[in-house]
Amino acid sequence: MHTRNIFLMNLILAISWSALQESVDTATLITGFVLGFLLLSVIYRGYAGTILGIFGYVLFLLWSIVVASIQVAGYVLSPDPKLDQGIVEIPLDVRSDLETAILASSITLTPGTISIQIGRNPEGESVLYVHNLVMGDPAEVRRKIKHDFERRILRVTRGGVIG
Repeated sequence: MHTRNIFLMNLILAISWSALQESVDTATLITGFVLGFLLLSVIYRGYAGTILGIFGYVLFLLWSIVVASIQVAGYVLSPDPKLDQGIVEIPLDVRSDLETAILASSITLTPGTISIQIGRNPEGESVLYVHNLVMGDPAEVRRKIKHDFERRILRVTRGGVIG
């Protein structure tokens, strides 16, 4: 069964739990979701890893946004900011529209970076062009995006890890 369908079952179990408890509040819904999650994780082995991966990615993204916000604030408040703006080409291992949208959106949500365009390089590879407020070493920027963002997205969407 597809993870999306299992997740919908999990939501239905949470609502059913609330109905049985005759209380539709946040705590009861969360309790119902957790109980449904535990039950469905036993029945469908890959479900727990996917949901925990999504939760982990959201926490990682929020942390990245906070850290980048502090860094950008430091640049903005600096009397002599050392900006080294540039655009870097990131070869993509993500293939589906969903994976690509999550990656591009995550990069754009992170202060100091913005996804500009998805295209193909001269070798025909699918690439994402990213503008960075402080470029530094383009190879390091590329490595961080592939390792920190793309690898985590692929772990959730495909259950695997890229090199």
